[in-house]
Amino acid sequence: MSKGRVRGIGLVGIGMIAGVQAEAIKRLSTTRLVAVCTRDAGRAKEFAAQYGVTPYTDYQKFLAHPELDLVSVCTPSGTHADLGIEAAAAGRHVLVEKPIEVNLARADALIEACDKHGVKLGVIFQSRFLPSVQAIREAVEGGRLGRLMLADAFVKWFREPQYYAPGSWHGTLALDGGGALINQAIHTVDLLRWIVGPVERVAAFKGALRYPHLEGEDTLVASLRFANGALGMIEAATSAKPGFKRRLELSGERGTIILEGDSIATWAVDGEEPPPLVSEQLTDGSANPAAISCEGHRRQIAEMVEAIAADRLPLLDGREGRKSLQLVEAIYAAAREERLISPGAS
Repeated sequence: MSKGRVRGIGLVGIGMIAGVQAEAIKRLSTTRLVAVCTRDAGRAKEFAAQYGVTPYTDYQKFLAHPELDLVSVCTPSGTHADLGIEAAAAGRHVLVEKPIEVNLARADALIEACDKHGVKLGVIFQSRFLPSVQAIREAVEGGRLGRLMLADAFVKWFREPQYYAPGSWHGTLALDGGGALINQAIHTVDLLRWIVGPVERVAAFKGALRYPHLEGEDTLVASLRFANGALGMIEAATSAKPGFKRRLELSGERGTIILEGDSIATWAVDGEEPPPLVSEQLTDGSANPAAISCEGHRRQIAEMVEAIAADRLPLLDGREGRKSLQLVEAIYAAAREERLISPGAS
């Protein structure tokens, strides 16, 4: 592994999100995609030919690629720890797609391995890099909404039956960790917690209402009490046909701000004109999981590369990425046990 500069990035797994990442890496000027690894030799060669990289089916040989400094794990969520721990042991920096893992024990094992081997760990939550989201967080942190009273996240999406077809990892406990909350809604749950702060208590209900064969849920509602006293709601679904843009709604003493999709729909704050905002739509997976621009990933991967070069923590390191999973675990426990749950210090 080179010190400082990231010579090359390798992708493990070549599903839909790997294509998004490959396109994002193509747009970076400081590093390049050098290798890809998947068990299917034919698909590995096809993907590698498309991007001009070296294909592998053997993970250990992939990790030994001479120009490989950063491994991006694009496999099902429940495999992130195993693959990331192996990469860390080989001296490679690690980037994993959201969520960091399917439970906190596995997430902590990955974090500890990266600490032990002195490599950086990043977790993809590209929505944090949206100018609209950063403007909202600055407003809340600066007290411009006053005391917050309501903070809600609504992710009412739809997935066609083939998404959960037999043999798919989606909606399974071992590989997905659950369903609509941990997979589809977690980006917006992460924003809610990042902007508003830690959650003190949660209560929740969930069910596989459209797709009863799922181990996980396609519909979930949760009520939250934040540590700052605000109350909130999360609605997470892949059952809401035809699918709607996600919404983040924040109301305080001085007004309300609403994010719809990736753009600000409402900025009604006492004494303020709405800020000049770029309208973006990078992550609308409301009805089509492939409807994702690579720009959000480009921004986050670029920041990860810069963090490695500067020998600092990435903005979304393992411990930061763990926080949304901690809240998700608490919500699942509350729904399973039908009682109030405290997520714990985060």
